Amino acid sequence: MAGIKVVLIGAGSTVFTPGLLADLAASPVFDGAEVHLVDLEEDAATTMARLGRRIAAERGARLTVEAHVDRREALSEATLVATTIAVGGADGWRADLDIPLRYGIRQTVGDTVGPGGVLRAFRQVPELVRIGQDVADLAPDAWLVNYANPLTANVRAITGWAHPRTIGLCHGTMHTRSMLARVLGVPREEITAVFAGLNHLCWLLELRHGREDLCPRLRALVEEVAAKGDRDHPLGEPVSRDLLELFGLFPAPGDRHVAEFFGWYLRGGPDASGASSTSGTSSTSGTPTGALPWGLQPGLDATRSYIDEKSDLWDKLHGQASGAVPLDAVSEGQEAERLVAIAEALFTGRELVELAVNVPNAGAIANLPSEAVVEVPAVVGAAGVTPLAVGDLPPALAAVLTERSHQQELTVRAAIEGSRELAVQALALDPLVPSPQVAKALLRDAIAGHRPLLDSFTA
Repeated sequence: MAGIKVVLIGAGSTVFTPGLLADLAASPVFDGAEVHLVDLEEDAATTMARLGRRIAAERGARLTVEAHVDRREALSEATLVATTIAVGGADGWRADLDIPLRYGIRQTVGDTVGPGGVLRAFRQVPELVRIGQDVADLAPDAWLVNYANPLTANVRAITGWAHPRTIGLCHGTMHTRSMLARVLGVPREEITAVFAGLNHLCWLLELRHGREDLCPRLRALVEEVAAKGDRDHPLGEPVSRDLLELFGLFPAPGDRHVAEFFGWYLRGGPDASGASSTSGTSSTSGTPTGALPWGLQPGLDATRSYIDEKSDLWDKLHGQASGAVPLDAVSEGQEAERLVAIAEALFTGRELVELAVNVPNAGAIANLPSEAVVEVPAVVGAAGVTPLAVGDLPPALAAVLTERSHQQELTVRAAIEGSRELAVQALALDPLVPSPQVAKALLRDAIAGHRPLLDSFTA
């Protein structure tokens, strides 16, 4: 379609950007489109642009791919903008794990909730609001799709303070649906799933194959896997099983994310079998010793490995961009395809029922705050993105998510106002932070460790 202009801000994303470029090249809707890749690191932008031009040439796609370091230069008359920024980069993410660890606070991911997610929001929110304001100024009719974490806080900030035509996307529920179809022996395209909640803590409200309710089969299989003690099975994650038993609904997208929303899984204590955890705390340093309880150590190990491997990914991408590495090594259809499918629906008017989008609630989940950003199904088409109402969540789940949404509201307002008082409150209200005194110390250390990115809190 003529006139489509895609702008990706944060083009140095080593997984998302190659996948997006491959998916755009494969889509007839984007034939003849302009793609503008923006990154503060000039090498990142130019490398990805060279990669994009090679993908387009070898796959016969008519895409124009350009690199920029100035986003305003790229944004004029954009029709679709995507953000994947990481203010502070890999070093900042690592610090979001390491600074809380000094105070005995252990996290598995540290990019959504927990003190790491709060600190990440303090860095991300101001810049994303500025990006949203630039989009509103230079391309007011464009849709802005945010992938950057913490997704809920970021989308709340952009929609509330900058550009209402914004949604957030995450592949977590999509991967969970695919896993459930696989373990239940149902073709993925034939399964119907309804998830609702907050990003990285969504609840499976419905799972069907035609007229068959698959939830009883799922429950029985979870119990069968648990009885065998098979933690390598996709349904062998003990936190998800425990939450299913406690609340009656299966959570997504897996233990390493959902565990951080609760105060009890990462603090030691009994593990999934009811036995005492061997994890402890050093009496001299305050640093936890031993593996994480509830089988969560592999989740943390995966996070640290992902952070550390980014330099290796860049070596491969430079090779692909130069022609030294075959293009079949380029990731395709992993995270970006939902963005392309959604954009196709927006641009052509052909309606798409999307599994999960992150949007202001406005009644989609009836017993959560109206201004909270929720993850729910939606219809996408000529009318835009229309969330589908799922009604009330069970009261206990509504209580958990309401409390979290209020904390995220504090986090967003602290970041936008540069308020040290609100920042301490947002940290202190996180279930993984043991006291206001620790919250103050976390903020102090983060200001010093992330300097100058959190200097707005020094006043």
